[in-house]
Amino acid sequence: METKLKNIAEIYTGFTQRPLEKPAVTFDVKAIQIKDLSKDQVVISENQWSELEWAYDSRPQYLKYNSIIVVARGEPKAYVFKGNESDQVVVSNQFIVVNLKVDSLKPEFLAWYFNHSQAMRSYFEMNSRGSLLMMLSISTLKEAEIVIPSMFQQEEILRLAEEAHNEALIFKQLTALRAEYNQAKSEQILVQAKVAQ
Repeated sequence: METKLKNIAEIYTGFTQRPLEKPAVTFDVKAIQIKDLSKDQVVISENQWSELEWAYDSRPQYLKYNSIIVVARGEPKAYVFKGNESDQVVVSNQFIVVNLKVDSLKPEFLAWYFNHSQAMRSYFEMNSRGSLLMMLSISTLKEAEIVIPSMFQQEEILRLAEEAHNEALIFKQLTALRAEYNQAKSEQILVQAKVAQ
């Protein structure tokens, strides 16, 4: 099955930071910032929330359990929020928030689809504005065509992605060990060469 994202999700942009024209009631909320997220993660952990003083007239839109947040400025990247609305976590307009209205799609699969499917990567590249910094608009995201595989197929794709991620970590560790070994061996050869003189 294939459908536009706007048919299966509530989609909105984060809040816009602007100076206050008149005094407003302030209270503390938490925020997620792009600088605190890494490229190779999908789920946002609680230690990545920052403190923020809310000093705006509008009421904040808090992230919900399984909210998907998509980076709108720079390379589009999707993350899944596992906190609750009661945690009072917000995002700025550097993100677009997607709350699924259907149970037939796992949030983690949709994040994978945004981040890795060739169709979505091409769609983002063709429809994003900006020459130096990609800008993804909410209207572009709403019109995105989403393929919805069966739940079994979604889980299989996520399992394959997890295996590839784990293999990449192991390879990274092996590469670091090899570099460490090469360095130690090279130093040993230099010591031997110095003694031989």
